[in-house]
Amino acid sequence: MRNYSPHSMRIRRPDEKSIEAISSIVAGQGQLFLKQKLEMGELILNFETKNKYEILTSSGQYHGAVIEESGGFWGFLNRTVFRSHRPFKITVYNKSNVPILRLERKFFWMFSDLFISDSHGTRIGSIHRRFGLLRKKYDLMDFNQMVFAQINAPIWRIWTFKIFDVRGKEIGSISKKWTGVFKEVFTDSDSFGVDLSYSEWDTLKKVIVFCAAISVDFDFFEDNSNRH
Repeated sequence: MRNYSPHSMRIRRPDEKSIEAISSIVAGQGQLFLKQKLEMGELILNFETKNKYEILTSSGQYHGAVIEESGGFWGFLNRTVFRSHRPFKITVYNKSNVPILRLERKFFWMFSDLFISDSHGTRIGSIHRRFGLLRKKYDLMDFNQMVFAQINAPIWRIWTFKIFDVRGKEIGSISKKWTGVFKEVFTDSDSFGVDLSYSEWDTLKKVIVFCAAISVDFDFFEDNSNRH
């Protein structure tokens, strides 16, 4: 049975001060973009280095950063041996370089579980990959461990992960390749567009949806030999 309650996180709603800090990432943003920053070890030697992303607005302005903790030698070993299945800890920073989110994932064999907390360790939500016959599926849970949205995409739709509410209505998407007015934001293949325009999502749910793009990247593109 999968454990959705890691001991390192307190399960209660974050306080208003914490929510205000978290909102600096998603407030007023209908779309956000994650652009991975590759290090020289990856580009030249194909070493598996810690993942780093820039957060960009729809106009391409810098809005924050997502940085995987290095973990020293053992972190390097985990990245080299376990690759997309590795455990990790990630910190999300706003555009003022203030840490506002912590993401944690344990090693897994089949299906990943990503837990999201504020900077004080209070649970915000979680993202759980689950079995799908010829489909890519995730449950997105709030801090009460209630599913509020799901990702459900056929495996032949390589670049697009559509998001649905619990009634099956399409309400958003995560796209590896963006089209239309936002296309110019992407300058390489390691970028994601996250649609946050659904009006019924509050701040915390928007943050969980945004973090789902990180799960998608690790699960489906981390071992892709063409990513460089």
